[in-house]
Amino acid sequence: MKKKIAIVFLTFNSEKTLLKSLINATKISKEIFIVDSYSNDKTIDICKKFKCKIFKRKFENYSNQRNWIINKLNRKYFWQLHIDADEILDTQCINAINKIIINEKLKEKVFLIRRKYYFLGKKIKYSGLNEWHLRLFQSFSVKCENRLYDQHFITKFKLSKILSGFIHENDRLNLNQWKKKHIKWAEFEAKEVLKKSNKINRFNKLSDPRHSTRKSKTFFYKMPLFLRSFFYFIYRYFFKLGFLDGKNGILFCFYHALWYRLLIDYKIYINKKKIN
Repeated sequence: MKKKIAIVFLTFNSEKTLLKSLINATKISKEIFIVDSYSNDKTIDICKKFKCKIFKRKFENYSNQRNWIINKLNRKYFWQLHIDADEILDTQCINAINKIIINEKLKEKVFLIRRKYYFLGKKIKYSGLNEWHLRLFQSFSVKCENRLYDQHFITKFKLSKILSGFIHENDRLNLNQWKKKHIKWAEFEAKEVLKKSNKINRFNKLSDPRHSTRKSKTFFYKMPLFLRSFFYFIYRYFFKLGFLDGKNGILFCFYHALWYRLLIDYKIYINKKKIN
C-alpha cells in the first residue's frame, strides 16, 4: 500500500535557508527526501536532525534531478510535494495541504500553490509575474520541463489552486546577493532563448494560468533586442501597477524588468556572435 505523501527538497549548500523550510514541511509529513548535490556546508547535518532520507547525486540540471526523484517515489507515495530549499510554506497553505491529502475521493488531482513576492525584504503586491507554481501532485501525474531556467512541472491532469502559498527566502536577499544570482540565471535564460525553448508551451490554455505567462514570454522575445526591455519595464511599472508598491515597486521593476532583461539580451547578443 502506498504511503500518503513524500516531501522533496533539492539542496546544495542550503544551510542558510533550509532550516525554516524543513520546520514548516514537517507540519505536513515526516517523510522528507533530500536530493543533495554534494553540499560542503552544514546542509546535510541539518537534514539529519530532521531524520530526512538523503540521496547524494551529481547535479546535471534542475529538471534531471526533479524527474529522477519523482520516478523514484511514484510507486511508493500517493502524493508528492516539491519545495525549494529556500521556500517556506505559510500556515494557511500547510492547513490546506493537510486537508487535501486526507481526502480519498480526489482523483487525478494536481495543485498550483501561490508564491508571495518580496524584494529587498518588502512585500511586492503588484509584481506582474507568474505567481502560480505546480508543487503538490499525485504520483504518475507530472514531469519537469527539460529547461535550464524557468522550469515548471507539466501535467495532463485538471489543475486546482491553493490560494495561500509560500515565501521565497531569496526574495529577502540584499541587492548584491540578488544581482549575483540573477547574473547566473541570465546566462541560463539566454541559452534557452537561443534554443528557442521559450516557444514551447505545454500548459493547458483553458485551466492553467502559466499558459498565458509562457505565451507572453514568447511574444516578448519576438520584439527587438534590447528595446524590448524598456517596453517591458513600462508594462510592469504602469500597466501592471508596479507604481502602487511605491519606492520598492520602482526598484523591483527597474532591476527585474529592465536591468535583468537587458542583461539577458546582452548575453543573447554575445552568444549569437560566438555562434556566427
